[in-house]
Amino acid sequence: MIGFNTVLPLPQDTSVEHFLNICRIWQQRSPHTTLAFDDQPIQNGLKYESDQEVMEFVHVTRSEGVYCGVRHIRKDDDGEWRTDVVGLKTADDFKVAIVSSRSHFNISTYSQIPLTPYIVNLLIRETGPMFDDGIRIDAEPKEVTEENAAELAALINCEKRNFMPVIYVSKPFFGGTYLTDPRRLAQKLAGLAHVYFELDTKVSPMLRELTDGKNAYNGSIGIYWQNHKFKRFALQDTDETISVKIQNYVKTILNTRKTPDECRWSYVQHLKYQRAIDQYREGEAENTELIEYAMQENQALQEQVRSLEAENYYLRERQQMLFSSDLDEQKPLIFKGAEAELFANEQAELILEIIEEKLRSGSCSIRIRNMLESILDANERTTNKEAFLSQMKNVLTESGGLSSQGKRELVKLGFELSEEGKHYKIKIKGDDRYPHPISKTPSDVRSAENNFAQFKKRFF
Repeated sequence: MIGFNTVLPLPQDTSVEHFLNICRIWQQRSPHTTLAFDDQPIQNGLKYESDQEVMEFVHVTRSEGVYCGVRHIRKDDDGEWRTDVVGLKTADDFKVAIVSSRSHFNISTYSQIPLTPYIVNLLIRETGPMFDDGIRIDAEPKEVTEENAAELAALINCEKRNFMPVIYVSKPFFGGTYLTDPRRLAQKLAGLAHVYFELDTKVSPMLRELTDGKNAYNGSIGIYWQNHKFKRFALQDTDETISVKIQNYVKTILNTRKTPDECRWSYVQHLKYQRAIDQYREGEAENTELIEYAMQENQALQEQVRSLEAENYYLRERQQMLFSSDLDEQKPLIFKGAEAELFANEQAELILEIIEEKLRSGSCSIRIRNMLESILDANERTTNKEAFLSQMKNVLTESGGLSSQGKRELVKLGFELSEEGKHYKIKIKGDDRYPHPISKTPSDVRSAENNFAQFKKRFF
């Protein structure tokens, strides 16, 4: 699937009926629709259909709140667009997810990032002010001044709980235009990101002090992600497509986020048919609904299987963007070397350890420290080395020496084992460069511990 994914916090006083009517208006106003609409009340299961389109509504009331929304499908020669607008209204909030995907498409003919669905701007405009941890969500950029610089600094420092990224467009020190028009960028990313811009360069020194140098400045653009403390800078250049690159970059990252279960079409359908199952068990409904549910589940699984290959291929293509060091789809920050790994992700863990050691040494400037910290923040940490060493320690410190089970474990861990007099010799499978002796019969606990210590020293 090529996708789009965002979540909007609708004002809590928005009624379910008003929300569903906005969803219908979304397609009624579309110049491309082939559907024939009416004004009947929107109820669970209401469906509009044509040869090219389907629009189906869902409305399920539960003790925790009201699940409601719509699925719109448009077919073409190359596949189909599927857009789900699904929300849960509770006593405290009204969260709505907008998720678009293009299923069973031809990757060779279609791979661009989709435009923001019109429903996003329509919901922002028609439901009243929305707030992301106190930050208003709108289609206008927010001017940064000396008076409100602390607000932006809190976002850059990840001190707030906003779920949308923050884009900061700084002003060149010596005149000139912005790298991209902040107002145009805010309009394009409404409902996806908060756009701030610097009107007076006097703000830069203040932000530098408040953020420890993490702010964008002198015409550069900073993109800040709350969940990962993730930031990327678009340095000053003359690329006229920088705005499109930023939009695609933001959409690509957002598309990797998991949609909340309560805002997934499949989840609400499950609740709907679970209720039918409960009613059937209680003798209140016929089994025709269960048959319909089983048929729909089977059809959904078939569609999922058909689209998985295309989706995986697409994600491999887009992965390069996530690991690039700028907004262009260039090479990853670093390639994996040819040396064999003893455990998954060993080379990546090693590089991150080296970066951490560099930071601990204190022998780097503030700029380099921020750069190294941004690399650490951008990469998910694994603990495979710790798990591998724990397994090796269990094998090499066995009382009585290496057991038959221990020998099998060594083979599973990627080693070859041979005997040489009073010692075993282990080596990495298929590699004779690092042979290592192990005493067959360690004399005491200290000797067994020494076996592991010597192994660790030689291989790590």
